[in-house]
Amino acid sequence: MLRLTPSPRRPLRLALVGAHCDDVEIGCGGMILDLAARGALESVRVLVASSSPEREKEALAALTAFCAPAAVTVLFGGLPDGRLPGHWGETKDFLQEFAAGPPCDLVLAPSPADAHQDHRLLGELVRTAFRDHLVWHYEIPKWDGDLGATRPQTYWPLSAQLVGRKYALLHEHYASQRGHDWFREDTFAALARLRGVECRSDYAEAFCCPAMTVSID
Repeated sequence: MLRLTPSPRRPLRLALVGAHCDDVEIGCGGMILDLAARGALESVRVLVASSSPEREKEALAALTAFCAPAAVTVLFGGLPDGRLPGHWGETKDFLQEFAAGPPCDLVLAPSPADAHQDHRLLGELVRTAFRDHLVWHYEIPKWDGDLGATRPQTYWPLSAQLVGRKYALLHEHYASQRGHDWFREDTFAALARLRGVECRSDYAEAFCCPAMTVSID
């Protein structure tokens, strides 16, 4: 239980959970790009709880680009932005339905310590839906200043090229977000550089892992 055992005989199957249409790409887009480039993705399933028709189109295009050449399946909940705690039952049911889908090797989701209420709720619920899976909680920079709430224990080293590619795809596909003052290349690069320092890499994405079993076969 709670085991990640990559094998050259079979690439990874990912289940990605996001509250909003750009959360997954911001939180673990570099890792996804790296796995995709290595041919290490077998399948990618994505849940996005809060969405609108405009943003769903952006997300489908972005996730397709991030995961290529692997195929990606996206489920949109259509719940209102910033109101997920008020739709607790619907969010829980949606997540349970997603967890009952095809098997996966690794689940990536927001942190239960995230200051944004939508992120936090999914972070709290994900391990009740994926009880027998390895779950990594990603981080999202924001004005709330919540990065000190948890200390990451798991790192995915990234090259400068992957960090640049991550932002280029975010900027290309999420036109609705370009006007936000935080939606800048230096925001994402700065966090990746800091996490890189922590794991002695040029850049990295960082995750919290509540529990993991390590085995050597």
